[in-house]
Amino acid sequence: MTRAIIFLAFLAGCPEGSGVTTTTTTDEGTACLNDAGEIQVTFPGCLSSSCDTLTSATCTAELVDGVLVVHGESIVDSEGDVCTDDCGIIQATCAAPLIEDPSSVMLSYAGVETPLDAECAEF
Repeated sequence: MTRAIIFLAFLAGCPEGSGVTTTTTTDEGTACLNDAGEIQVTFPGCLSSSCDTLTSATCTAELVDGVLVVHGESIVDSEGDVCTDDCGIIQATCAAPLIEDPSSVMLSYAGVETPLDAECAEF
């Protein structure tokens, strides 16, 4: 009986879950058209190889009335208190619709528009 009470007391003192913190980032960072004709979204922050796991990094791109509308989302799970100082980049790449003249198209990411043929814009 004493063992059962100690075991239950131990379980009651344990926090729920595994100590993993999940961070979702939506429409932040930079978005641009890369040399391969794909949209590249780079999210803010770094991944520590000892503490962080990139669960998902996605983006979508849709041409609407001459504006390439891009949305991006990353999900990072973090666990641990002592992490390495390395900095893994958080990126997503997605297909862009065929654009014959990039200079005539605007890129919209996070509600901000910039010329598509400009250098990567930070939002």
